[in-house]
Amino acid sequence: MLEALEISDPDGLRALANPVRQRILMQLAVTGHARAADLAEAIGQPANSVSFHLRVLARAGLIVEAPEHARDKRDRVWTNVAEAYSLKGDSPGANEAILRPALRWTRDVFGHGEQDDGTARRQFLLTSVLLTKDEADAFAEEVTELMDRWSQRNLARARETPDVPRQAYQVLNVIGPRDDPDAASASAG
Repeated sequence: MLEALEISDPDGLRALANPVRQRILMQLAVTGHARAADLAEAIGQPANSVSFHLRVLARAGLIVEAPEHARDKRDRVWTNVAEAYSLKGDSPGANEAILRPALRWTRDVFGHGEQDDGTARRQFLLTSVLLTKDEADAFAEEVTELMDRWSQRNLARARETPDVPRQAYQVLNVIGPRDDPDAASASAG
């Protein structure tokens, strides 16, 4: 299994953008391998829907069959091809495949704040930090390390105690100059 796989093609970006497919990849990271029915039960989705999403992930090259775990030749067991997936943001189609759904999700999270029933932690944080280029690089690296550390630690906990209920939380991290003249001219054109 690869340590990380960079996704840059439009099919891979679209496959990874879907929240159900993200849950499938996360569940496979916890269990190592699984059948469609097991994944459906684990993520609370219909088996036929999970089978569809597995085919999309396989076509995009994000998962492969694991025949060594199958009971017989008809049994289809799936596994991730990488421990982590990273997105190449300047790839053709990245804006449509990744950014728009992420912004819709952010809007939904922000909108739930007014009627939050306390069952899930929601936080929207927007702040400005005055940084030099080197400081911005160090800040971004530190935030990435923090997110990776939490992700790896809680993935290990999920593997150790698979019966403890867990909910997938998503964190959107955007770091960049607030008044970026290059970005302003690109969005105007």
